[in-house]
Amino acid sequence: MKKTFFIALFISTHISFLFLHIHKQMQFIKQSFAKQANEQLLAKIKHEKQAKQNELYALQNKKDVKTYAENQLALKPVSMTQLRRLPHE
Repeated sequence: MKKTFFIALFISTHISFLFLHIHKQMQFIKQSFAKQANEQLLAKIKHEKQAKQNELYALQNKKDVKTYAENQLALKPVSMTQLRRLPHE
């Protein structure tokens, strides 16, 4: 009785360890795919950030701002003769 009980316990323990090992491998693979997806998302977001920064720098270009103000908004540049000095008091 003890011998058969020990053999059954030994086999069931090994089978449970086998299933636990398979479960561990599946969790590892699942986390690897999640990591890969997160890294791809991070690369995409970094690329979008770089594109937005480039767009911001292009919008801050003084020459482009001046041409936009003159052409689109119909503003004229101010000459020095048009400026008046205000008194201190």
